[in-house]
Amino acid sequence: MSRDEALQMVCHAIAQIQEQSGRKVDVLDEHWRPFVDVDGFDSLNGEEVTALLLEDLSFGPDFNPFTPADDGDLTIGEIADRLAVNATVKQEVA
Repeated sequence: MSRDEALQMVCHAIAQIQEQSGRKVDVLDEHWRPFVDVDGFDSLNGEEVTALLLEDLSFGPDFNPFTPADDGDLTIGEIADRLAVNATVKQEVA
């Protein structure tokens, strides 16, 4: 999986959860941190987005792309990077 594909998947999943939650869906930027920059986004929404991504990518239940970085919450781009790297590893193992 390319980084661009992963980025598109993350943005789509966040937008889907925002819409299902009755919130405004903004044009998402890869530098945004979902828990800080996305209106009303909280830990439950993070779990919902993770579930959507894991369903689409067939990762195990222990994979959490939102696990905080050493310097705080991850950006959408950093989450996409994690997905792309893990998808690549999964493909190589399979």
